[in-house]
This record gives sequence, C-alpha cells and structure tokens, in this order.
Amino acid sequence: ALVGAFIGIAAPTASAGEGTITDIVAMSGGEFDNNKRDYDILLNAVITADLADVLADPDAELTVFAPNDAAFYRLAKDLGYKGGFDEATVWGFLVDALTDLGGGDPVPVLTDILLYHVAPGIVRPIDLIFSTFFYRPIETALPGATFQPFFLRLIDNDPDLRDPFVTFPFNIRASNGRIHTISRVLIPIDLP
Repeated sequence: ALVGAFIGIAAPTASAGEGTITDIVAMSGGEFDNNKRDYDILLNAVITADLADVLADPDAELTVFAPNDAAFYRLAKDLGYKGGFDEATVWGFLVDALTDLGGGDPVPVLTDILLYHVAPGIVRPIDLIFSTFFYRPIETALPGATFQPFFLRLIDNDPDLRDPFVTFPFNIRASNGRIHTISRVLIPIDLP
C-alpha cells in the first residue's frame, strides 16, 4: 500500500529513473502536512481510485501530470469551498463534490479525472512546445479524452475554470515514465 505522497518540492532520495512512478510516490511521506507543494491529496486520490498498480506497472511508459496540494485547493475554491488551506478539509470537500457529481459514488468521477492526468508514453517539456506549434493534443489514459498544450499551459475540457501550467518540479524521471507537477487539476468535462 502506498504510504507516501507524490514527490514534493524536495528531490526524492532515489536516483533519477530508479523505481516506478508508484515507487517514487511512496518515497515522500503521506500525512496531510499542509505543504502546498507536495502531493498528499493526489496520493489519497490515487489510493481511493485504486490506481497505484497502474502507476507501478514496470512495463508501462507513462507521463503523469501531477497536481500538487495547492492545485487541489484551487479546484476546491473553484467548486465553492470557503475555508482556508487545510489538506484534510479540502480532500473531504472534494470527495463530497465528486459524490454529488457521481450520483452518490465519487470513485468513477475521481478515476476519470485521474486517468485524464496520465498520458501513455513519455511527454517531455519540449514535446509540449512542439504540440503547441503543430496543434497536437495530448492523448490521455481516459479513453477519447485529450488536452491541448499551449507551451507550458495545458488547456483542458472545462472552458470556465482556469487551466493548469506545468510548474516545478517537472520532468522527474521514473523507470516507467515521467512526472510533471501542474498548478491546477485538469478537468476532462465541462462541469455544471
């Protein structure tokens, strides 16, 4: 089971390319610590959606666009959250919002959102630039769903919410792919 969070602002202790994405996730803790730059909320989301094995597949080549805790806080604020930055409270608010969107079950909606953050293959920062010039959308693990890079901005499928940017740390290498931190959560649908 995962007990760590996605890589925080500090570099992981393993060398670049050591371990799968899940291995790297497990290296950095996991408690709600109110550090906006780490990935405690994403960790809880991955565990809840039962996607740790997908990110641990040693035969896969994946790129994960990883929202940090500040990104999830921004999403909660966009959805009406009025409180301050508290990871546990933000996570609870988002679960409630996903439960409403999912007709009583948050997991299918959460799974779709998380799969929308995973791209098959290696997507390097330079690939995002080329995709901008040639208007090539990034295919995701969510069937039929793409997002369009505009340099380091990622244009998702909700026209009303602000789009994320790739931010530090990015291009973190794992044995089965890459991780890029993003400033907001990618949304695969136009939310009501």
